[in-house]
Amino acid sequence: MNTGQQKEIHRTPWPVDFPDIVIHTTVEERDAHPCYKAAKAGDSVAAYELVKDTISDLAVAQLREQIGGRKPLLVAVGAIEQEGFNAIPAIMAQEIASRLNLDVEESSIVQSNRVGHTRARAAHRMVTPAIFTGKVCKGADYVIIDDHVGLGGTIANLRGFIEDSGGHVIAVSTLTESRDSRNLALRPETLEALERRYGQELDEFWRSSFGHGVATLTEAEGGNLLRQSSFDVIRTRLAKAADEARKRGLPAVEINRSEA
Repeated sequence: MNTGQQKEIHRTPWPVDFPDIVIHTTVEERDAHPCYKAAKAGDSVAAYELVKDTISDLAVAQLREQIGGRKPLLVAVGAIEQEGFNAIPAIMAQEIASRLNLDVEESSIVQSNRVGHTRARAAHRMVTPAIFTGKVCKGADYVIIDDHVGLGGTIANLRGFIEDSGGHVIAVSTLTESRDSRNLALRPETLEALERRYGQELDEFWRSSFGHGVATLTEAEGGNLLRQSSFDVIRTRLAKAADEARKRGLPAVEINRSEA
């Protein structure tokens, strides 16, 4: 079991009132923008053009309402993509901070591993969790900014890292979303469905493999697990995805393959 990596994966319980992610545009509009690929690969000028053309006034107003009178720090997910360092979240954070008169956390919180999540399958995303490091201001409020939310695991891990270190994440905003991904926090009814279908077996497996229980999954992660035909299928797919990730030179969770 990879206990060292487990200790680096941070997940914290979801409050009942955690807000939906604020989304700015569609994947189709983003992909059609001439600057998207360059921005994703680290071109900050291209990222500025993309953000300028796709950021939503309505979404910024929604984020302002979620924040209320608080003065959170904006922290961008600094993902290391296959093509380079993703410049979009940092430029988004700067633009939103300018519009809302807020400050950006200046890169002391960073993603420390390469995960290869862009357009990857769900199992790959789960077994190659993003790991974060850096200094968190204890007692400070934070808003997480990313370019896209799919399963939401990277955002959940960053939130967990910040909250385990004494900060408080009050909102999240991304440029785009996969279908039905804006509800980040696992719904109570989804957790109940997971427990009814798989009992304690799934929770014990998740804790032994990932270091946290199923209650800290995202709604999209929980929904994906519910769509699988059995617990054995879940375990087999994750083990296979971990093996494939390591063959590509990516660090992956050591999946507990033993029978419960």
